[in-house]
Amino acid sequence: FFLRGRQSVGGKQKILRSMHSLFSASGARKSKHTLPNEREGFALAVGASMQWSKLRDSSNPMFFHNIVEEVKRCEGTERDWSKEQMVHFVQAKLFGGIPQYAVEKWIQSEFLGKRGDEITEHRKALIEVFIYRYLASVDSGVDSTSALALAEKAHIQEVLQCKGLGGRADWVVEDFISEEVWNDLGGKAGLKAQSKKLLTLIAAAGRKVHGQYAPIDPYCKDCGELKFQHQGDRCKLEPVPCGCGAEPLDNADGLRRPPPGGEPPRQRQRGMNELDRTGQGILETYQRKLKVIATRYPELEPKAVVSKLLGSDIDTDDHEDDESVGVTGKQGGRLLACYLFSVKDDAALTFLAQGIKAWLEAQLPKYAVVHPVQTSCLKNAVKFLPELERGLAAAAAARAPAPDFGDAPPPPPPPDF
Repeated sequence: FFLRGRQSVGGKQKILRSMHSLFSASGARKSKHTLPNEREGFALAVGASMQWSKLRDSSNPMFFHNIVEEVKRCEGTERDWSKEQMVHFVQAKLFGGIPQYAVEKWIQSEFLGKRGDEITEHRKALIEVFIYRYLASVDSGVDSTSALALAEKAHIQEVLQCKGLGGRADWVVEDFISEEVWNDLGGKAGLKAQSKKLLTLIAAAGRKVHGQYAPIDPYCKDCGELKFQHQGDRCKLEPVPCGCGAEPLDNADGLRRPPPGGEPPRQRQRGMNELDRTGQGILETYQRKLKVIATRYPELEPKAVVSKLLGSDIDTDDHEDDESVGVTGKQGGRLLACYLFSVKDDAALTFLAQGIKAWLEAQLPKYAVVHPVQTSCLKNAVKFLPELERGLAAAAAARAPAPDFGDAPPPPPPPDF
């Protein structure tokens, strides 16, 4: 119920707070910017992310105009939004006060050096990240079911496939909104926490000092966790304790402008899950998938399990049963990748001698022509495998070492009878 206004006092700006009247429609100050409702905002946020993923310049007068017109066409509505309203919505709602120039600078750094198919994959990853960022800020982001329901109301599939926004005919909502994210992050609270980390990365890449770009690496070089956190409006960063227990840096030390030719920022990973530098989310996914395999195939040998996953059980996917985990789609690929990773060190499985990825790719020609479901499962497994390997390696590195009690005592002598 609190609104903020500004009043000039002696040349300085003083923040005032006023209580919104519960009984009078005119009892509160009204903002000149009317934000879109939850459904409208979702469609506009996805449209903006699609344009930014094509590295469009948001300072161009037509940038937001094109987004609004295409979204209106997809939703079948006549409601209009001015450039000023769109700028306010994007900066205030989508990016927590971070200005457009900082967002564009971060996006440019993410696409640097990418070519061909890498650009398409980065576009999808960027749109996905912005979708989760928006869902973290609205009530419908409480779980994947509510998020998908909002996506249907907002005609997100039509927006994703809109050619005027750079969409593709093969993009579907289920490829961008996955229940796995809520499971891995621990629900809405985890989604909001990862969203906060995303804002920190954007602010760190797009911040300015005295009018010049001065990006910093926000990660601790020792433990790999964030040592800064985005606070307030614009690109303000505050030092925070990281995982290795080091004291927070002073602003003067951590936020000073890097010298020319200094150490370049480390390569950053993509996606909401990969903001978790300790790999805990991937570890939990891996353990959950293996539990599914153990429950479904308790006595089968590895080759028989793989044959089931790519054969008679390929269409096992009961959406009405919360305990069922199907093999089809993205989750099927993850299930197959996790199981193969769990048995890769079995010397008897000579078909994995050249590695999991090599075996998966060798199967693709066999299924490519008339078996699209198997082909999709294999491709998703190949795509998820590097993420799985990185996450499990990070989780193993972050695991606390066993306590050292020195030399073990000798075994006790037998009793004297």
